Amino acid sequence: MAARPNRSRAASNGCWGRMPEPLLCVRGLKTYFHTLSGVSRAVDGVDLEVHRGEVLGVVGESGCGKSVTALSIMRLVPSPPGRIEAGEVIFNSRDLLELDNREMRRVRGDRIAMIFQEPMTSLNPVMRVGSQIVEGLRLHRGMNRREAWSEAERLLGEMEIPDPGQCIYEYPHQLSGGMRQRVMIAMALSCRPDLLIADEPTTALDVTVQAQILELLSRLRAEENLSIIMITHDMGVIAETANDVCVMYAGQAIEMASCRALFDRPRHPYTFGLLACIPRLESRSNQLEPIRGTVPDPREYPAGCRFHPRCPYAEDRCREEMPELQAIGEGHLARCHFAERF
Repeated sequence: MAARPNRSRAASNGCWGRMPEPLLCVRGLKTYFHTLSGVSRAVDGVDLEVHRGEVLGVVGESGCGKSVTALSIMRLVPSPPGRIEAGEVIFNSRDLLELDNREMRRVRGDRIAMIFQEPMTSLNPVMRVGSQIVEGLRLHRGMNRREAWSEAERLLGEMEIPDPGQCIYEYPHQLSGGMRQRVMIAMALSCRPDLLIADEPTTALDVTVQAQILELLSRLRAEENLSIIMITHDMGVIAETANDVCVMYAGQAIEMASCRALFDRPRHPYTFGLLACIPRLESRSNQLEPIRGTVPDPREYPAGCRFHPRCPYAEDRCREEMPELQAIGEGHLARCHFAERF
């Protein structure tokens, strides 16, 4: 990173005041991109936490900062133009933003792993998939070549890939989308990490394969006591997989709660809009209710509440004053002046 960010002190009991202390606690994270057309505040003060063995769902429209938050946690933001300006990323009681590059490489891929959005562009097209799994095993686990290839085959079998002994010798273009995603999961889990970040893991997959991938991740979480950050725009995926939910909008966390509390009683108008976009079998109408307008340009966020230009409940205060992320109930936070009304 080009500059040492300014950081505030992390709360000992985590971002949401829950006990025990979380595996990962992100406080006040700000990641900006400095471009010729201005400063893009992609992530602008995000707080979130992940507890051991649980799934945190991070949801929001494209462009709200979900993926940049994940890349910031992994310290993979391209610099230039990107830079982590402020915040803390406390993982296993260490601030990842304070580690030097060598120490961070030991954490990345070993204790924290990531599944990227599109496996076809994330896998090396000129390397056999087995070689790509072996690389991490030899680097982080010190296995010899024979041990690593045997472990790679075992991992592919664990991902329910047919004939893993043949698959390790295939190239990415020879596999289907669902198979490539399973290979990515095998790579991510090869070193038995504590935390898995899954960035849109079912994007571009058909619904049957989506269900299989989500079921696989749920099984691995239960068997390995794995913590997962599930990044998606699909509230249905969140309902099926998450323990807690962080709703993001315009670079900020605007609502955080348990999955049950969020679906039972959302407290932010943006969350209402996301839930209204879910198709329902019992609905007599074929029409979904869209959220009017678009996510604002991160170089020119509106004054006051960033959602107010699209909010049907906006008042003068919303246009002038930025709301704080406030506690509404136990473990439920919302960034809305009128959250208590909903």
